[in-house]
Amino acid sequence: MVSTTIHSQKQIIIVGGGFGGIRCALELAKNNISCAKITLISDKPYFEYKPALYRVVTGRSEQEACVSIAEIFKNKPVEFMQDRIVSIDGSAKQITGQSGKIYPFDFLALALGAETDYFSISGLKEFSYCFKAIPDALRLRRHIHEMFRRCTERQDDAEEDVCRLHFVVVGAGSSGVEAAGELVYYAKRLAKTHGIDSSFVTVDLIEASPRILPMVPEKFSSRVANRLRSLGVNIFTNRPMGKEEAEQITVRGMTMKTDTVIWTAGVKPNHLYSQTKNLLYGDDGKIRVDEYLRPQGLDDFFIIGDGAATPHSGFAQTANADGKFVAENIRRALKGESLKKYYPKKPASIIPVGPGWAAASVGPFIFYGIFSWILRRAADFRYFVSVIGWRKTLKVFFAKRDLCDACGICEPR
Repeated sequence: MVSTTIHSQKQIIIVGGGFGGIRCALELAKNNISCAKITLISDKPYFEYKPALYRVVTGRSEQEACVSIAEIFKNKPVEFMQDRIVSIDGSAKQITGQSGKIYPFDFLALALGAETDYFSISGLKEFSYCFKAIPDALRLRRHIHEMFRRCTERQDDAEEDVCRLHFVVVGAGSSGVEAAGELVYYAKRLAKTHGIDSSFVTVDLIEASPRILPMVPEKFSSRVANRLRSLGVNIFTNRPMGKEEAEQITVRGMTMKTDTVIWTAGVKPNHLYSQTKNLLYGDDGKIRVDEYLRPQGLDDFFIIGDGAATPHSGFAQTANADGKFVAENIRRALKGESLKKYYPKKPASIIPVGPGWAAASVGPFIFYGIFSWILRRAADFRYFVSVIGWRKTLKVFFAKRDLCDACGICEPR
């Protein structure tokens, strides 16, 4: 009797443990659908809260950006499988993991997210740093501390110190702006901690477009640029990158000596999408979907978040909303009800620029300063509450910064 029940259950497979996949699974779990088994597959055992990764780079605890997936689904009707999906067969309705395991599905939701795109720029992948994931952020943080440690050990080489403490952020979208604004503050604190003259610290922000934050109104962009300059960040626009070498980079019209290039300029849909047959793609490599977020001709197959060619894909808020939307349509399909149509909603934009200041665009309203910064922290807090509850969220948000892996002397703030 038990085996018959299991066999008759519909198999709902969600691939991806980011915003979209987690939200889809949580929403389905709320419905307590007895006729279906919900399985979430991710190649990592934890969910990464990517909007906080720049804070991990600049000394905050990784707990602010990392939550155990098993903890999220504890006591919920969701099975978590750690595996890397290597192939998808929409016609046969099955996917295959790197483990060799085959997962048949009745409904499939792909929430694979995006990955770094280096645009084939010479030397960039080999010599640059990024913070698209927790290991990347920790690697960059260790490197930053290593630069200060070397300056402390060799105080007689001022020219080398200038190179070591020259941090170049390439890409002035939201991630680049957030990183530059926090890094200039953090690096000057590290200089003081290590007994180094803070005038040696330089943070440059490079953008190929005519202005930073090209996706927002010019007035918004201008206020953020003024804030960055007031913190000591040098901004260079109209400077597409040419190449990177071990201790320097070349951008249009100039060469910069640096040991630290932080690449935030390029993302592309997860490579698994392009390896999947029977999908149609837009010019940006994203999958064309219908009004229900389904690829054409695949009725029980949904694309969530960054991989879908929808107006606002690429934003965490969009992926979260997509996950909720897809969960509702899977529930409706299981009950034989008509599906809801997808209406994309423009996400709010709240960009922190250094401690205690942010620029926010929420609907028709624009705010600057401490109030916007509080709004952003409140949004972060609210999201964590929605996945792990109040008590654990409070523990995460009041966690002290870990001692630096490289030098072990930095005090929590």
